[in-house]
Amino acid sequence: MVPHPMDTRLVDHDGNRWNSVREYFWEARLGMGTIIRDDDRNKELEFLLAILATMERRTVPIEESAIDLFGSWEGQRHYMAWLIGHRLLSYGSSDSQLSPEGHAILLMLASTRSPDAAPLTIGLPTLRSYRGLAADDREQELRNILGAQEQLTRHLQYRLIRQDLAQQPAIVLAGVGLGPNIPLTRVLWSMLFPDSHARDRMLYWMNERVDRWQDWGALAYKQGARAFTERLLQLAFAD
Repeated sequence: MVPHPMDTRLVDHDGNRWNSVREYFWEARLGMGTIIRDDDRNKELEFLLAILATMERRTVPIEESAIDLFGSWEGQRHYMAWLIGHRLLSYGSSDSQLSPEGHAILLMLASTRSPDAAPLTIGLPTLRSYRGLAADDREQELRNILGAQEQLTRHLQYRLIRQDLAQQPAIVLAGVGLGPNIPLTRVLWSMLFPDSHARDRMLYWMNERVDRWQDWGALAYKQGARAFTERLLQLAFAD
């Protein structure tokens, strides 16, 4: 591919013009469909870059590939077959060795990252940002709203708050001043989430029902965490 003298876009050997090397690679080399938003294409290519980089750096056992990289055995089988089909991995390689072209594509993707993606470390940290529900442009706005709501609900006897449990995002239902002899703040219920965005979406749903927190807390305190979980499932189904 070479730049056209009268055009800032790139021209391939067939005379087709492309806005970037990544666009050419995605559509012409991989044969993927046209994506209107560059951000969507870059997300998929960042995922591919993370996979290639992880495989280049070390031998990846099948269990690690399925669980840590792809999140499921089905996803691992499909993606690995796709990589082999595009000759980015050596066919039949037990240690997921990159082909010469796969190594070249790794270098190309690493050198053409967008300003938004550049701060992210290539590899597993990048993959973790794709787990769970997809965030959107309003994610920071949602965090600001939740922060303000948490300040407003500090005086409640039963309140739902954001915490990290076992290094995972979680929502905790806490009760203040509970117990007949020595009133204490107690954790009555908690739920873990795959990422902070999923957790924040759930808490936003709960905050819209802040008038129910007193009853929810009393239910968890008197009947246990399971009773509160069942109530949430009933409400979500009815909603």
